Amino acid sequence: MAVEFLPCGDCGLTVQFGFEIERDLAQQIMALRAAIDDHKITGVVETVPTYRSLLVHYDPLQTSQSDLIDNLKPIVGSLQQAQSAPSTRWILPICMEADHAPDLGNVAAQTGLTVDEVKAQFLATTHFIYMLGFAPGMPYMGDLPEVLNIPRHENPVPKVEKGSVLIATGLTIIFPVDNPTGWHVIGRTPVSIFDLSKAEPVLLSPGDQVSFKPVSDADYRDIERQIADGSYQIEREEAGA
Repeated sequence: MAVEFLPCGDCGLTVQFGFEIERDLAQQIMALRAAIDDHKITGVVETVPTYRSLLVHYDPLQTSQSDLIDNLKPIVGSLQQAQSAPSTRWILPICMEADHAPDLGNVAAQTGLTVDEVKAQFLATTHFIYMLGFAPGMPYMGDLPEVLNIPRHENPVPKVEKGSVLIATGLTIIFPVDNPTGWHVIGRTPVSIFDLSKAEPVLLSPGDQVSFKPVSDADYRDIERQIADGSYQIEREEAGA
């Protein structure tokens, strides 16, 4: 479909690329975001990626919606030649044992896999961050194997702990804070993805990738201690295209 420019109030413009959750579409959105940063368009305040679009916040005292669209059209038209925006692959520890993964058995029952097979399928996935939302810094990540594409719980759980790693509808999320949920908790990471004490409170960004490295409960507690004393270094590397 053709890219659409949709009004979003008096200081927002949505650049819509499609209607599906697709990796190629997301890459175009990230490329547009990077290109807008490079062009330093007058009046642009912030850009916010979603599954299918990029929301561009602008200052109406510095630019108009029509002028903004005129500036964006040639940028959008050149995206086929644009390189992928730079991104990071984060390697996060995850404990998938006992109390850290209360829904693993239920996920196995729904998929027809064993618990070990569920773990193997999940850990083999490189999770692409499509967007952040709902809670501060919370990533919505794809794309799980089709066998792990299961619906949410019929009845939400009132509270799930910060750091929980959850799956549903083919996607993965990490809770930055305690929250209720209808998603399935299959593990927990000791790494905080949202920390107001840091200069950059939000760890992950749209377009980044996440791989999970399994750790035991004892290792999990040891990493917690290292995080508390400031000695823990999160593994990361430049992501491939």
